[in-house]
Amino acid sequence: MRCISGMKGNVSMSTHSSLSQRQMRAGQYTGRALSGFLIALLSSLFFISPALASSHQGSPTPQPQDLTRAGVSVVRLLISYSQPNQSKQGSAPATTAQCTGLGVLVGSGLTGKNNQQVNWVLTNASLLDTGKAQCVPAHPAATLSSIEIYMSSAYNSQQPVSPIATIDEAALKDAIHTQNNLALLSFGGTSIKLLPFLDLAVADPTPQAAIYLSKDINTVAVPLSSISDTKQVSNFKPQIQQYLTPTRKAIATQQDFTSAEKEAGMPLVNSTGELAAMTTADGKQVNSTDINKLLQTVDAIKNPPSNIVHDNWNNGITAYYRSQYADAEQSFNAAATVNNQFEGAQKFAQTAHAAALSATPTPRPTNTPVSSGTSLFQDGKIEGVPIWLASVVGLILLIAIIIIVSLIFGRSRARKKRLEDEFAQANRDATLAAQRMMMEEGQQQQATWAQQPTMQMQPGAPPMRAGDVKTSPLPPVPELRCPNCGEPVAKGATRCPHCQTWLSPSESGIHMRLRTPAPPVARSMADQPTLVSSGPLAEQPTIEMTPGGRLNGQGENDATEPYGLQRWHGHNVAFAVGTRSDPGIKRRYKPNEDSLFAAQSIRGDNASPLHIGLFVVADGMGGHANGQDASRKAIQTIIDFLLPKLMKLSDLQDDLLERLLGEGVQQANQAVHSNNMEKGADMGTTMTACLIVNTTAYVANVGDSRTYLYREGKGLRKVTNDHSVVASLVEAGIIKPDDIYTHPKRNQIYRSLGEKPVVEVDTFTVHLVPGDKFLLCSDGLWDMVRDPKIEEVIRTTTPNPNQTADALIQAALDGGGEDNVSVIVVSVQENDQQEQVPSFQLIDKPDTIQLPQL
Repeated sequence: MRCISGMKGNVSMSTHSSLSQRQMRAGQYTGRALSGFLIALLSSLFFISPALASSHQGSPTPQPQDLTRAGVSVVRLLISYSQPNQSKQGSAPATTAQCTGLGVLVGSGLTGKNNQQVNWVLTNASLLDTGKAQCVPAHPAATLSSIEIYMSSAYNSQQPVSPIATIDEAALKDAIHTQNNLALLSFGGTSIKLLPFLDLAVADPTPQAAIYLSKDINTVAVPLSSISDTKQVSNFKPQIQQYLTPTRKAIATQQDFTSAEKEAGMPLVNSTGELAAMTTADGKQVNSTDINKLLQTVDAIKNPPSNIVHDNWNNGITAYYRSQYADAEQSFNAAATVNNQFEGAQKFAQTAHAAALSATPTPRPTNTPVSSGTSLFQDGKIEGVPIWLASVVGLILLIAIIIIVSLIFGRSRARKKRLEDEFAQANRDATLAAQRMMMEEGQQQQATWAQQPTMQMQPGAPPMRAGDVKTSPLPPVPELRCPNCGEPVAKGATRCPHCQTWLSPSESGIHMRLRTPAPPVARSMADQPTLVSSGPLAEQPTIEMTPGGRLNGQGENDATEPYGLQRWHGHNVAFAVGTRSDPGIKRRYKPNEDSLFAAQSIRGDNASPLHIGLFVVADGMGGHANGQDASRKAIQTIIDFLLPKLMKLSDLQDDLLERLLGEGVQQANQAVHSNNMEKGADMGTTMTACLIVNTTAYVANVGDSRTYLYREGKGLRKVTNDHSVVASLVEAGIIKPDDIYTHPKRNQIYRSLGEKPVVEVDTFTVHLVPGDKFLLCSDGLWDMVRDPKIEEVIRTTTPNPNQTADALIQAALDGGGEDNVSVIVVSVQENDQQEQVPSFQLIDKPDTIQLPQL
């Protein structure tokens, strides 16, 4: 989760959350509204009905016991079939059909000599036929290629988009046992905890309710059961992921069951939630006797291993529905301790705790019944409590809450003030350093003059006349360096002759800084002015580099050798691209806030083709769903803006393409900001984008997502600058470069998309040579993996960029995997073969992104 203004959180936030002025005002209004609400609530204590007071004497049942017990053990299956003869030779078979159905966990535990975790799912055999897709109406001949297993939202409501397990074709051979139109599927995994499974109904085998996985708790709805249209297969998975909420329908009679909607593998349970029967694809039932016959064929289920998650969950449910809330809370907590992914147990522990507190009624004389039509205000008491005592308690509670709210927002203001003071001190230190360097250079120039030899008259030389005065040579002009590539730049130059980056002098005149394009206005791009920002250090769009200094936020171990660039004029360019994204270890069951986009196009004829590639990585902020929405909205906007223009572009001037990319990022910022204004949201995203046209790459970034360039013999170089607090502190010399990985403010950024109507966008131009590799990544990579390790992975992996991307993701997970991590690896090669390639090739995009008309 990310917060819009730019500070990364340390609990459930992946990055970036500081209080903006808008947030502070919202907090003040919230505090005032809360205070008014509490005052009104206290005033209404004397007029509420006794029914409200008496409601604390019992705890309402959240839902029927059968749904509560069974809902956490019901799973949804996504089954994929393929036809190998339709795929290209040597490639993996393409998915040609997909089906969905339900199953129920009937076992989970550690088995075997190595105590490996194994879990068992019972479902209808028609879903798992290895020879043909029986779940598709036409029953086409196909091979079962994979099964994905999704837990219900009652087990964990934070992970509905990620399967708990995926079983590939190789593992399926020994994982399925069938009998009596039933299938028993086994799966395991090192990251899977002990799971709550459903016991078979023995004492009471009569079905009383059908358990569904529907869209919400209020309706019984089932998804489309299968799809065999290859073009639509990619849309099937997001559709069935919406059906993970447990609901029930009573089936006390056969007529109830006949009229109910059905899914293959849907469990039927008795009154306490034990498995009594299972529904088949043709709408029939397989009873508990036939189920037991299949279960008895597996030794690990016949003699089940210990599973304290299952035992404590069942004990907790039994105690809770007997109103033994203290025992229920203890059991639920024990289950949640062993399996910290079991959110359902955690929530029921809280519910049981609240019920235990409210379950002890105030003693009342047996001859004084409560009238449902009288007020609590009776005989100077409220339900036996004196009015003055209730008023004092309520007033104390009100004062305490107001104090707590005031302290919270007071600390937020103090934290913001401290941050502003740090920025101001950093700016002052940087200014003093610049003045000190000017004085030292002045003294050095005076020393140079003083060391010039004094002219001596030679004997016999003619006397000097006017105009014969000889002067010593002027001191050399101090050498400045480009802050982008590190190469020497003449003083007063407006563009680097090596990397073609636009430059402007700093206020002191002894540094060069990058020049950013102006915000877009309603006129042609040729008339756009160029802005050079000034002000506090934290608000600078780019860095000021001392001669030979490091790039923004780059550590001593990350320092790399500047490039000496020579323009590559070849036209036969080829891009090999690999993309990967992973939610990370600590956010495995939460939505991935990272989004990425990769596409390439070839225009023109084979004699002079024009190769274009667009690659974008965005890291969302503002909470799981909001962060994901922000990153995807930003990517949707930039491709809507850029792709149509790139497909029609005829003018390939560097400054035009660089400015066009910058305007695309600016459009993305405006879209996220407008969404915040319309919905009262507080979300944002970082972005790094790379546009490659033939042999030139144009790079833009906002925030701390990075673009790197790797070149053989030169190593790894960070092209972009981080807009983060620690990067500014490194620039000012307050902290050392290596401290960016451990500093307490390492997760704070001061620039992101969506916070303001206009954002400053850093843009860069890089001229390519054959063999160059670009790496675009979110901070989930570089925060876990230092630059030397990233360089080693790129250098030592095979030329296949997909394998390089896999190795980078694995390195981030090995480093801790604390955040979502996304990478795009682009290898630029010289291709001498004139191959016929598609005019437009989509490589990767989020599911919800729609391509514009091209």
